[in-house]
Amino acid sequence: MKTVSPDYDCVIVGAGLVGIAQAIALQQSGLNVALLDTRQPSTATSSTDQRGLALSPSSQTFLRELGLWDDLASVVQPIREIHVSDQGHFGATRMNARDAGLEALGYVCPANRLLETLESALVNDVDISWQTNLEHIDLASDRVLLRVRDSAGEREFSTRLLVGADGLNSIVRESSGIESRTHDYGQSAIVANVTLSYAQQDTAYERFTRCGPMALLPLRNGRHVVVRCCENAQLEALLCASDADFLASLDAGFGHRFGLFSELSKRSAHSLSLSWAKRITGRRLALVGAAAVTIHPNGAQGLNLGLRDVAELARCVSIALKAGDDIGGERCLAEFATARHADHRAIVRFTDMMAQISSSSLAPISALRNLAMLGLDIIPPAKNWLIRQATGALVLTYRH
Repeated sequence: MKTVSPDYDCVIVGAGLVGIAQAIALQQSGLNVALLDTRQPSTATSSTDQRGLALSPSSQTFLRELGLWDDLASVVQPIREIHVSDQGHFGATRMNARDAGLEALGYVCPANRLLETLESALVNDVDISWQTNLEHIDLASDRVLLRVRDSAGEREFSTRLLVGADGLNSIVRESSGIESRTHDYGQSAIVANVTLSYAQQDTAYERFTRCGPMALLPLRNGRHVVVRCCENAQLEALLCASDADFLASLDAGFGHRFGLFSELSKRSAHSLSLSWAKRITGRRLALVGAAAVTIHPNGAQGLNLGLRDVAELARCVSIALKAGDDIGGERCLAEFATARHADHRAIVRFTDMMAQISSSSLAPISALRNLAMLGLDIIPPAKNWLIRQATGALVLTYRH
């Protein structure tokens, strides 16, 4: 009997930032790639997501090697210093890119511009199916059989490698029987953009307050992204507060150091949880991004962790192709899982530790937090370790 080749080399479920980046990286290796998502394309929905996303040095390197950084360079705002303080206490520390030997600790990019750049880089060779639901997965020894449904009805196709980039509630992960461990922090993050009377344009700020941590990330146009974490019981009141009252609470939380807070954008809320898959590979499948690990937003490492997943999977696939190996085979996927284990574990532990420490108002914890910040300023190796953890400044090289 004649063997029929799979329809695609790789099918990626989830066309968010991580999924699209994965499609671009694998397509540049010469693979026949398909991408599907339940959403409409951003051109149809007129994306106006103005949130600022913090890109780490490793993400900048990866996007540059994909050929995308030049399109983003004119809109990103470098962060060269991070100032951390505790409301009503003496503890404070500053992290500087120069001291760490980095050009920048990170880069803040408007979310809609990053999505636009990634979508524009998808070439015709990537088969994109919008508003498409994944109905069934059959993981066979030599291929993955998929059944999907769109406006035209059901259809089936096959692939050598299936990539789940479909987020926290991943259908790929659940349908494949991969269990995940979760922890609900009982908190939410309110995100909005604001204008400040004055602030250092290349500086990000994090502030521990009695109501939860707050952060300010600078945008290129003089605006700032504000992230305010709160207990879920406080969420409705903060979302329903008038703009003036919400801005006043931000001003008070940051110690009245930036002058007037004004021009508040629409507020959006995001529940905070920790979730990590017990394994990130299965028979002919790999999980990347939030489908593999979802973390607390402190340190702004969620997207960056996902892009490191993307880069590593692309690297492992490229090696398999050059060796004539099966890109969906055990050897390729085992190498990917092994390579990502240490990074996942380190970031999960770091962000979870920071979430526990930053949200506590107990006097002993607060005192230790302040002593730790003071210690960082007099122990350079400790500060450099924190910088590497907080920025994801890992050595990562992708070549296709």
